[in-house]
Amino acid sequence: MKLSTNWINEHCKSKFTSSELVERLTMSGVECEIINQKSNEIIKFDITPNRADCFSVRGITNELLAMDLIKQSKNKFQSAAVHHDRSVKINVSSSEDCPVFATRIINNINSNAKTPQAIRQKLEESGYKSINIIVDITNYVMLTIGQPLHAYDLDCINSPIVVRKANNKESIELLDGSSKSLNDNFLIIADQNKPLGIAGIMGGISSSITDQTKSIVIESAYFNPKTIMGCPRMLNLHSEASLRFERGVDPTIQIEAIDMFTILLNKIAGGENGPISSKISEEYIPINKTINLRKNKIKKILGITIPNIEILSILKNLKMDIEENEFGYQGWNVKAPPYRFDINDECDLIEEIARIYGYNNIKECIEDEPSEFINESSRLIDKNNLCNILTGVGYSEVINYSFVSPIMNDLNQNKIGQSMDLQNPLSIEMSVMRNSLLPGLINNLMHNLKRQHKNIRLFEVGKIFTGTKNKINEDEKISGLIHGSRNKEQWGYSSELVDYYDMKGHLEILFESLGISNYISYKKSNHKMLHPGKSGKILFKNKTIGYIGSLSPEIIFDLNLNSEPIVFEIDYSIVSKRIAYGYKEQKYFPSSRRDTSILMSEDIEINTVVKAIYTLNIKELKDVVIFDIYDGKTIKPEKKSISLGLIFQAKSRTLTDEEIDEFMININKHIQSNFEIIIRQ
Repeated sequence: MKLSTNWINEHCKSKFTSSELVERLTMSGVECEIINQKSNEIIKFDITPNRADCFSVRGITNELLAMDLIKQSKNKFQSAAVHHDRSVKINVSSSEDCPVFATRIINNINSNAKTPQAIRQKLEESGYKSINIIVDITNYVMLTIGQPLHAYDLDCINSPIVVRKANNKESIELLDGSSKSLNDNFLIIADQNKPLGIAGIMGGISSSITDQTKSIVIESAYFNPKTIMGCPRMLNLHSEASLRFERGVDPTIQIEAIDMFTILLNKIAGGENGPISSKISEEYIPINKTINLRKNKIKKILGITIPNIEILSILKNLKMDIEENEFGYQGWNVKAPPYRFDINDECDLIEEIARIYGYNNIKECIEDEPSEFINESSRLIDKNNLCNILTGVGYSEVINYSFVSPIMNDLNQNKIGQSMDLQNPLSIEMSVMRNSLLPGLINNLMHNLKRQHKNIRLFEVGKIFTGTKNKINEDEKISGLIHGSRNKEQWGYSSELVDYYDMKGHLEILFESLGISNYISYKKSNHKMLHPGKSGKILFKNKTIGYIGSLSPEIIFDLNLNSEPIVFEIDYSIVSKRIAYGYKEQKYFPSSRRDTSILMSEDIEINTVVKAIYTLNIKELKDVVIFDIYDGKTIKPEKKSISLGLIFQAKSRTLTDEEIDEFMININKHIQSNFEIIIRQ
């Protein structure tokens, strides 16, 4: 928001310089700066979302009153004269969304009247273009007291005016020339035949003011901020009215705004005024609650003692209703004015006292309290250990937003469009809750590749969200991505790209550190984001805990990547499955190794064969090593040859060849009876 210093001084009947205003307002929490515009000094205000009351000259004036820089004016608003009894019928079908709705008909307006130079200059200095006398005055009133108004051409309205929820796929052409399709999330103003505007956001073109307009209906309303909130972003449509209605306007000034508009219009362009028609639902008008403000709480939070008379003066200047408790010895019951939606608790009142009293008047001091070292929780220790393991093999941790675009979420689910939408998204790119960590890592990959980083290893620990609005499931995941070369470029190594087995090796290190590697297995599986022939699911005790594999060719093509990124995503709960290492006595007697090769179908997973060998419970069998895989020309199609090394060792003696031969015969018989395989040697 921009306002000229002259306008503020004129309204306050004061003579502040721009520098004085900027310094005092900024120190009180209303950040602003001077910008030069032509020959006048303009102040630009950066209003925080909680201070909707400051989006007007009146709001800035209230701040100056609170700091006791000006005196309260006793002038009250005037009521405009009434010349006829014609009014428009109002039907509010959703009083909770629109507790106050007021209108007035004004006939016989001089459409040739021009906006006075003084008003036009104020509008231009605030960044508004002069359009016509009616629109200019609505903008002037909004900037003066903070109430947005909207004017309709009376001849274009088929009474009554209805405030209702939009129908599904109901369309409207707006003042900015755009056409929008609405649904029941939007509140609209309509007549019997058509929508006239989107409530609190923008009016429609069908009833807009033109140079030929002679009679108007002026509208002033209070809309529930929750009803308007987020709707402009859904339509990619923002207006000065929506800026204010989203944050909340004073619910007590709607009639005042119509009268102020009417008096200004009559003075400049004539017109005959009808009575103000209104629909007011008192039960839905917000009322600020009474807050118990305690003296000892003020001292505890601010660290200083402020005299009672000073506190009372600040609260009165803030236009608070005050009732003393035991003559102020204990504190006060305080109720904020209706335009201060941000004051809901005792701490809010103390913050107000602090900023008006002056932060520079609160002395710095060092807290003289004993410090206690808080032990890390077991959960945090587990996470730190996990991060240390992954960073130890070259990964960097990333932290992404939990909000993503619908397109990114659709990459990870079979049914497109089934995402958990946010009611008030920051943008379309952050409008749904993520259902996987992988899309975020892909974004991180592209960000780094654009900055000429080549060998990339990333991981993230975070929550994903699935389910419906009625039942939300939050699951914590660990996800990783690698891309680029296996080793840094140097003369001693050939340049080789990372593959599935690099990622699998990293996970094996993780599982080994947790002591659960013996319970982990891998099985072929399809995943929407992964390559059908280069991916699989990860199982812990035959229960799926995640996926691993190369990105699908479609995604790689869309991203225009030269090589395949390898990714994984597993349940974070696997960390809690950690098995502590116990003492194991070392063997003193030598081990013996026997190698065997088996011919088997490509569809059989070698891990299932290895597990079958262990089911024989041969206590002397200490390890099974897979040391070769061959599927060359000498092997039949759809077959593969696997070479296994079986290591035998006894605890109290050296095994004989006869004993080992017997073990091998049992093993070969067992796996041949359970699988369609051929023992090659």
